Amino acid sequence: MALECGLDEAHFVRFHLPNLAGSLMQPLIADMSWFAYISPTEPCLLHDVLIAPTHSLTNQIHDHYLPGLIHSNPSLPSSDHLITARNVLYNLDGLGIAWYTSSNSDFELGSTGKSSDGSLKEGLRPASYKTIQPPGKDANFRSICANTETRVLMAHIRAASGTAITPVNNHPFLFGRHSFMHNGVVSDFSVIKIHLCQKLSRVAYAAVQGGTDSEHMAALYMSFLTNFSEDERAFEREFSVEEMVGAMHAMVAAVVELQIALLGPRAKPNSLNLCTTDGVKMLAYRFRNHATQEPPSLYYSTTAGTTLNRKFPGHPDGNERPDGSERVERVGLRAVEDHGKHIIIASEPSTYKESEWTLIPKNSYVVASQEDGVVVKAIPYQEEWNTEDPMA
Repeated sequence: MALECGLDEAHFVRFHLPNLAGSLMQPLIADMSWFAYISPTEPCLLHDVLIAPTHSLTNQIHDHYLPGLIHSNPSLPSSDHLITARNVLYNLDGLGIAWYTSSNSDFELGSTGKSSDGSLKEGLRPASYKTIQPPGKDANFRSICANTETRVLMAHIRAASGTAITPVNNHPFLFGRHSFMHNGVVSDFSVIKIHLCQKLSRVAYAAVQGGTDSEHMAALYMSFLTNFSEDERAFEREFSVEEMVGAMHAMVAAVVELQIALLGPRAKPNSLNLCTTDGVKMLAYRFRNHATQEPPSLYYSTTAGTTLNRKFPGHPDGNERPDGSERVERVGLRAVEDHGKHIIIASEPSTYKESEWTLIPKNSYVVASQEDGVVVKAIPYQEEWNTEDPMA
């Protein structure tokens, strides 16, 4: 199946999808939640996208909104009780953000053309903040969000799956200019961990600071992306879209094939909603190796950034206030058509305009780049990867 949706004369959204008949069964909510934004020209204010909306990421600790998967009205039960049952998880175990800024390169280049460590760092690089405090009560987080704008953002709230609740285990994980985050779970990670570590490059292994399955997947992705380079400066390189996608495919295949090799018929499905960026391009993955079950929820939007920007018309919670009165539109706003091209990829929509969001199909990936716009394709999937879920 192939679909195309026009963005403008130069860019369009392309879908290359497998036959999805029967796949929309038993959707899974992520046991974590994340939000990602990238635009070549239009910055977002962190407060506008992460705090202000009623269903912002920081409010997805307890509440879930999944159009296309479950009713947004809790009084209307889902036809599949398993769908609702998988949407009661709380993301209580930490928050992390990575926003990209040119500050370092602006100062490092200077008039000398050199950086303090001998390697140039042109363009955007990630700054990060991680905490295990509830984001609504963290004054440092709220201050950063109120005073920081960025054209590239990764943000994540965590529900721990067995590893320590500590900032070092919070996503996103940084490798030079590259950021990586995940929701879901690598099944039987304790069984495959030592074997996975043996597949890492030396510098990727040395860069791992915590104990999560997610960070080890990030290190394996970076190992493939840098072609197992022994030079940590490889983490500062910008790679092509094809190289990023190839490294992600290789990493996921390595994890699944390790599980099958070590566990045989006892191997269980993985839920892998993955996202990575180098500050220029972004890649997101929605994967579950089960014949019928859905991966955790994952959506994208190429218009919601306007609704989430206070400089433009619209409101993420809709035009009606909680008391039923109409919101008064602010004056002096910019025209919607003046907002720059962008994409938001998120575990859950952060605006209540369902038309702004598209559910990414099962076992598909999304790439955003200046050259090709937004592209959605099917993950190259092997039927022998299908495993049984003993909890179903």
